[in-house]
Amino acid sequence: MFEEKLSQVTVESISNLIVKKPALVTPDSSIEDMMRAVIEDTRSRHAYVVDADGRLIGAVRVNNIIQYLFPSTVLLEIDGSPRVSSFLEYSNATKVKDIMNTRPKHVYETTTLSKMVRIMMEEKINELPVVDRAMKVIGEVNLLEIIAYSLKIR
Repeated sequence: MFEEKLSQVTVESISNLIVKKPALVTPDSSIEDMMRAVIEDTRSRHAYVVDADGRLIGAVRVNNIIQYLFPSTVLLEIDGSPRVSSFLEYSNATKVKDIMNTRPKHVYETTTLSKMVRIMMEEKINELPVVDRAMKVIGEVNLLEIIAYSLKIR
């Protein structure tokens, strides 16, 4: 079965396909600077927040940036329930730390693709930062890399 074959592959095996320089920002970066960093490489849909030593401490998804740009739209969530706290959070935000996820999921080069996909499905995201053992961001992997790899090995 093809899934079994992919399950044995690690992130390191597709390292030639991953985004080598994803958007990195600090918690005190302005949201505008973060947006500039994100659009430098449109393959990435996240900005990764790092501390002074370059270790991963947070992430901001493009969806969060859109919520920042359209805070009143956040009030009208799909389920119809008003989200006043989200509106206040995004309408008052000025720094990355105001909107970042402080518990971002990540993978290592030794993580298998099946585990990576499981994390992505659970989190409802399409990309993850790849970190080394010191938690320094060394790249970003997304579902398109898995698709590209699967086509290559068929």
